[in-house]
Amino acid sequence: MVLDLRTQELEDLIISFIVLTFIFSNFELKLIPYVALAVFTAFIFHELAHRQVARGYGYTAFYKRWDTGIVLALLLGILRKTVGLPFIFAATGAVYIYAPYQPWEDREANGKISIAGPATNLAVGLIALLLLQFLSLPITLGIALYYTAMVNFWLAFFNLLPVPPLDGYKVLRWNTGYWAVAIGMAFIFQSLL
Repeated sequence: MVLDLRTQELEDLIISFIVLTFIFSNFELKLIPYVALAVFTAFIFHELAHRQVARGYGYTAFYKRWDTGIVLALLLGILRKTVGLPFIFAATGAVYIYAPYQPWEDREANGKISIAGPATNLAVGLIALLLLQFLSLPITLGIALYYTAMVNFWLAFFNLLPVPPLDGYKVLRWNTGYWAVAIGMAFIFQSLL
């Protein structure tokens, strides 16, 4: 599996990663190292999963940041920190998919590409949760794994909401059963923390 990241795509991933790390750490310097691992496994793995599954279908796919989303995420993150806004806005970009010689309205392909990101989040979050539950770990590693599980489960749940353009809308259009199981798992796992 070759990742083949273009310079602009790498820049867009790094900028989005930094912004999301600020937001999920609630701009707390002492939390940034822990949250950075969580955001890396949640955000980067999520987007690369979409990208690789799309490429497996023969589509051209790459991550592109959404500057308006980055500004909104930062402003709402600052409001969350200063006045206690109760939610996180994390739409800083997306994987863009191009299929110039193939019909793109392939619901099955679109559904599988869309579920790849949240499924990756569920897997990573579950591994982190299991490590937390069954291993005696140093406190710093325990904190990092807690945030890794939390951010991965949150990102899976958020992205599975059945609202366009989120992944959940595309998965639901493809297969209601897979969507229901995935969002149910994300909700249950996140409630365990």
